[in-house]
Amino acid sequence: MSPTRVCFLLFVLFGFLASSFAGTLTSRSSRRIHIPSLGLGPRCTGCPPHFCDDDPAIIHGYCCGCARFFDVLPVNCPPHLDCPLNNYDLCEDYEYMMYCCCA
Repeated sequence: MSPTRVCFLLFVLFGFLASSFAGTLTSRSSRRIHIPSLGLGPRCTGCPPHFCDDDPAIIHGYCCGCARFFDVLPVNCPPHLDCPLNNYDLCEDYEYMMYCCCA
């Protein structure tokens, strides 16, 4: 096999493995697309009257697996925090707060 073909096959294999791994993460692969004019992502309709560092959606979302690796927030995750079994709604609220209120 030629080196070009080997590199291509490795690239395809790596892409397949990366997409398989991303599919195991609950609801992360479909999040963080924010183009409201195309109907993608949250539509900002208003924010609560408190700060992001004490918002329950931010704290629970950050501590329960909704945050991306590049989200760095001044949030301390308490050890006794109970995370929901299905965190889809929690992650939706987290995304809304991150895009609309805490930018």
